[in-house]
Amino acid sequence: MNKRTTLFLCAFALQGLIALGQEQDMPDMNYEIAHTQKLPNEVYQLVYNPTNHKVYVAGPKKGFNREAENFIYELDGGDLRITDSISVGKNLPFGIALNNKTQTLYVGHSLQNAISAIDIQSKKQTLIPSAHAKSKIRELVVDESTNKIYVSDHGNPSIWQVDGKTNKHEKSLSHDKAYLLGLNVDSQRQRVYGTDGQDMKGNILVFNTATGEMEKSFQTWSYCPMNIALDLKANRLFVSQSNDNNITVVDGNTGNIVDKVYLGYDTSPIGLAYDAANELIYTANRSKQEVAIIDAKTYKVIERIPTEGLPNTISLDQKTGTIYVTNKEAGRNGEPVENGNTVMKINYKRG
Repeated sequence: MNKRTTLFLCAFALQGLIALGQEQDMPDMNYEIAHTQKLPNEVYQLVYNPTNHKVYVAGPKKGFNREAENFIYELDGGDLRITDSISVGKNLPFGIALNNKTQTLYVGHSLQNAISAIDIQSKKQTLIPSAHAKSKIRELVVDESTNKIYVSDHGNPSIWQVDGKTNKHEKSLSHDKAYLLGLNVDSQRQRVYGTDGQDMKGNILVFNTATGEMEKSFQTWSYCPMNIALDLKANRLFVSQSNDNNITVVDGNTGNIVDKVYLGYDTSPIGLAYDAANELIYTANRSKQEVAIIDAKTYKVIERIPTEGLPNTISLDQKTGTIYVTNKEAGRNGEPVENGNTVMKINYKRG
């Protein structure tokens, strides 16, 4: 199977799996949509900054015009009003990550095969190009303990390692024939995880950050695994399976599948976040236009929050339990949605 076919299937093929025995009766709502903010661009990824209580949102202007000026929008974490914008010039922004220690944003420019490092205070920017000619990057994550940035590249089957001190591409963690999409880093165990959509095994590739070598591969047995969230305390991996409509829970010690949380027919989960304090998993269910909340102890869906948009990325304020969600504009057939190109703030109402 070639990579073009793989990408098509990963993006569009949705295998309908009905949730049987996985969902409890929904309790009284414990969540509220506090604010919704429309943005003047396509909305892709976002990240919450706990240091200045701001939300940074990446997404290019409509039409993906490579000659237009593009911006990262800064929103107030309280009411989501737009407080600033950071020009990234003609580099179209898609992915975004934050080093909270250094207060540096990292922005992925998929169409330019590069990422930008942006100092939040000074707005100084450094463009970091790929080490390969035909990179196709997707996710960015930061290891704050080592000041390294990792970038998944499915154009060249690898994960970039970038030095946050010098803002230079150091090396690539490679695995031939992989189709690397999702990404996360476990600093304390010196691991980088990448989801591989190459075949029906649904591999999670495990790289050692110290050596750069691939140590092992975990199989999820759901085609085209997407994003990864981590439970660092219990060493669990939560993996969104957009084609099989489930969240796969994997034991990080053994690689064994602990559970598969089926979300229902045509849900297509993409973005994930894990709330360690409350032991909750948040998942952005694109096709269902909802955020689902899963109890990480029982693996039951305990709540569904309609977004009336196509949710993509979730960023969590670990201190308050508040989540911030991006909603994309159009479905697979181009149908408009009410809350397209918006950011939502959803509060957890503590009992």
